[in-house]
Amino acid sequence: MTGLFLKSADRVFLCAVAAALLLLSAAPAAAQKAAPAHYGAMPNVREAQISPDGRHVAFIESVNATSAVVFYTLEDPDAKPVGINVGEGNARDIVWANEDIVLLLVSHSSRVRTGDRPATMEFFRWVAVSKSTRKATVLFENEPGFYMSEAGTFYAIRNDNPNKAVFGRHTITEPSGRVSMWRGFVYSLFEIDLLTGKEKLVEVGDEQTYQWITNDNGDPILRIDYDYGKRKAIIKSKSQGGKKFETLLELDQERGTTAPISFHGFSRDRSTLIVTTTPAHGRKTLREFDIETAQLGNVLFADQTYDIDRILYDPRTSTVTGIYYTADMPQNFHLDADDRAIQESLAKALPGASPLIVSKSDDGSLFVIEVHYSDHPKQFYLFHQNTRRLNMIAPSYRILDGKVFARKELFEYVSSDGLNIPGYLTVPAKMSKEKMPLIALPHGGPWARDDQSFDWWSFFYAARGYLVYQPNFRGSSGYGAVFQAAGNGEWGRKMQDDITEGIQKLIADGMVDPDRICIVGASYGGYAALAGATLTPDLYQCAVSVNGVSNIMQLLANRAGGRGENDYWRKRVGSRFSDADSLRNVSPMYAVTTQTPPIQLIHAEHDIVVLVRQSRRMRNALEENRIPHEYIILDGEDHWLSTGAMRTKMLEESIRFIDRHIGE
Repeated sequence: MTGLFLKSADRVFLCAVAAALLLLSAAPAAAQKAAPAHYGAMPNVREAQISPDGRHVAFIESVNATSAVVFYTLEDPDAKPVGINVGEGNARDIVWANEDIVLLLVSHSSRVRTGDRPATMEFFRWVAVSKSTRKATVLFENEPGFYMSEAGTFYAIRNDNPNKAVFGRHTITEPSGRVSMWRGFVYSLFEIDLLTGKEKLVEVGDEQTYQWITNDNGDPILRIDYDYGKRKAIIKSKSQGGKKFETLLELDQERGTTAPISFHGFSRDRSTLIVTTTPAHGRKTLREFDIETAQLGNVLFADQTYDIDRILYDPRTSTVTGIYYTADMPQNFHLDADDRAIQESLAKALPGASPLIVSKSDDGSLFVIEVHYSDHPKQFYLFHQNTRRLNMIAPSYRILDGKVFARKELFEYVSSDGLNIPGYLTVPAKMSKEKMPLIALPHGGPWARDDQSFDWWSFFYAARGYLVYQPNFRGSSGYGAVFQAAGNGEWGRKMQDDITEGIQKLIADGMVDPDRICIVGASYGGYAALAGATLTPDLYQCAVSVNGVSNIMQLLANRAGGRGENDYWRKRVGSRFSDADSLRNVSPMYAVTTQTPPIQLIHAEHDIVVLVRQSRRMRNALEENRIPHEYIILDGEDHWLSTGAMRTKMLEESIRFIDRHIGE
């Protein structure tokens, strides 16, 4: 394929689309205030994938407050779409298994009895949805007597039978394949019939196994174990037709850390494996790996500033197709040179936007493009390779499309100890950044990050007249292992200082009114909001914590899952035993004083990540110190605020509270 740059007429078409969006975003603000329901609603379209034959597009859509997978026929635009409702489940991901079936990852939280008491659990399952029959088959029912919340990892489709898929999944299984009440959890491979849900054991791992690499038919080629005694990742290989896995390579790996080489799948021509390594600068590098010689090969992708976020993997061929990373905007890098050229030409034709190839037909003639903007919700386009035409097929938010009046821009500064702290400001349209009321909105994780693309939360607050600051404090992901490790053991300390100093820089630059600042966040961001209000109370007039942590030791106990310590959390946060006094000092429920500003606590009833007792105990501490506060439960909601009704309620309650304390 040659000549991938867009023709003149198509350049004009694409540039006209971009110009129209810029004009819309610059239009005068609506007379009425931005409605919480418009921003809190789930996106109308969350994901879009084209079928292998290029005849249909499958969307994850929000329909009447529920999730649905909806099939559209490209050959006949007037044909009625076919939809299958997920019911109370939350659709998380979608991928075509074959020409007729898509696999939908769905979660649902509920109260169940485990042992002698009820508990909230969130169950994840893959559902095979047939376009032709409109039937949905839930894969992997629970094992008798056990509550399994794991859906499994989708590895491959059988090339000799496209209705059968191969998954990796933890289960309680003996080497014979028989379910055992006495054996521990092992990570094994299963074949499952997507039409009937009938499953068959393919290969049994053991208690140390945590990953498989399969060939294009789903047969296991590599097994990766972790030996806790040796503190080594053990890579084992099986030759074609072989019956036994033999050790290929052993890699030193401290407990709670990532292996120096991570295996992901085969190259497109199946000549090498594709792996990631982590050099001294801490940003992952994509490389080839020769399975015969166990040697690293060519570097395929490396960036000196940004880390690889995730691998793009095609389970229909068991191949790695590229990587996803985030600069200021989301980016893809494709291993296929033709795909790379198409994406580069689209980026040139849509200046200021970030177009990503997210799906393509098997013959490479049709592509689904997901376009991200810094002043507009993302949109989905269909790109016709043969004619170079780009047609929008769906906006993510219909009610907000062309009606968002804010922009997000880069704001970074150098911390007091010399670390560059990137972040973003969401600025209301046609407002100068002078003495503005500020909402600091630190992200969750904390091993995550914000970027410059549209997000419903910050843009809602900006639409209501607030400047919104989203700092990527040390410990955030996306900037490499060194930057992330700089946050180890720094909850409430340097991680919090990065937020504080960013706000102080905004005040010093004249952008922010120091008497009108509120800190708001969810999960770790909720912790940061509570830590800001209790550890630096003079800086804030109010704080809003959504699903936030108030007691770090209790969080670590929950993360340990009944064991003494969780290695990863001990390394990142600290030990609830040896570091108890230090962690108590930065746990907000123990730091409340008479100087603490008003706090609003919002918590999801079915949060299994940060239990609701974290907010309840913070409420008790505020009551004891007679600090003005509110305590609000989001009925039936999960940690991620997966329903539009509860997102809307959170926005309604928080903006009412914020307006009262720092509004006009």
